Amino acid sequence: MEFIPIRRNTVALTTLAMIAALGIVVRVFVHIPLIFGVVDLTPGFLFSLLGGVIGGLPGGILVGAITGLGGAMAMTEPPLLPMIGNICLGVGAGYALHLVTNRDNLRYYILIIIGAPIIGGFIPTFVISLLYFDPLGIVLAAAIADTIQTLIWVFPALLIEKYIIRPLIGHYIYPQTEQLELDETEGSLS
Repeated sequence: MEFIPIRRNTVALTTLAMIAALGIVVRVFVHIPLIFGVVDLTPGFLFSLLGGVIGGLPGGILVGAITGLGGAMAMTEPPLLPMIGNICLGVGAGYALHLVTNRDNLRYYILIIIGAPIIGGFIPTFVISLLYFDPLGIVLAAAIADTIQTLIWVFPALLIEKYIIRPLIGHYIYPQTEQLELDETEGSLS
């Protein structure tokens, strides 16, 4: 697991902290109640997903917890849902780094595109909404809405990491071995 970037890396920690700060602000102020009191539509999902894509499980949990705090502070849904839901979003996007060694691998993208909506969208919304004794129809609608919302925000998170984060600060936050693999891959495509 030496390819997880946040281990003793000030630039990676600072990047994740900035993403988390943006996430908490967006989660507090930008939300559209879809099913009032149960589920919101928000671009705040992007930040938890991005934390997982950049920092693996530790980064996803860190950014997800901070962004989830913003969702809990917004008080538009039960506070437990955004707290646990955003952590699960980070886990759903971050676990893939622990299973593959190359971020440009098709397997990596498939793991995130399938895993994040299930782990971060459907499961937490379904389980937590059931804990609040909501009717099953509303619980399923909310879980499906969060699954679709997660699926929508996964693609921008992957694109931001690949085309903005990696070129600008990738050489600072990712270990040298991964950067060398990327350079070799890019060289062979030319």
